Amino acid sequence: MGTINVVVVAGDDASAVRLEAGLDGGADISVAVVGRAEDGRSAVEAVRRLRAEVAVVGLGRGDPSRSPAGLTAIRELAQVSPVRILAVGDDDADTDLAVAALSAGAHGFLARPTEPSGLLAPVRAVASGHSVLDGPLLCALVGSAMPRDTELLGLLNPQYRELWRMVADGLDTIQIAERLYVSERTAKRMVAFLLRRLRVANRIQAAALAGQAGLLDDRPAPAATAT
Repeated sequence: MGTINVVVVAGDDASAVRLEAGLDGGADISVAVVGRAEDGRSAVEAVRRLRAEVAVVGLGRGDPSRSPAGLTAIRELAQVSPVRILAVGDDDADTDLAVAALSAGAHGFLARPTEPSGLLAPVRAVASGHSVLDGPLLCALVGSAMPRDTELLGLLNPQYRELWRMVADGLDTIQIAERLYVSERTAKRMVAFLLRRLRVANRIQAAALAGQAGLLDDRPAPAATAT
């Protein structure tokens, strides 16, 4: 795929600079920060004007009530198709903030990166249609009763592995039914069975688990599209 255009959304300059540092790949031009926004309205305008594929939204520290502007920005951006959204917190694993961000429409959530260029790989993954979640957060969300990663794929036949990929890609029930040539009611039952088989509570958890289980490792990156 070609260069991924990114808009950084942060409430202050210091936060924006930290996020942009995590996206600085030096000679690596696979990701380019093309704009900066302070809130949801300006983020939507920037994404549309600059044709950004990904919006990286800084959420700051603490519980969701302390990050209303960031969550509002995610909700507003989620209405802009086909932009992908990566939310970035400023704390260690925070399940409440992660759930709030994912529920608002984010396609991934990370704690503040500590390594230089720490956001490059997650942005590439999100842009390719994958869901991204920190390992510690994933464990906190799905619980200790989850089978080991190496066992997960063996629990499912090829049809249900493909269904899992569709869930990880964010397809809704109607889209899944069309892909599998089944009724919407049957697709809904199949998704419910998948969630029970994976021992997760919802599609967000199933999508986050797909990457951990290696389900998406052998998928080719989508071809670049002309802009």
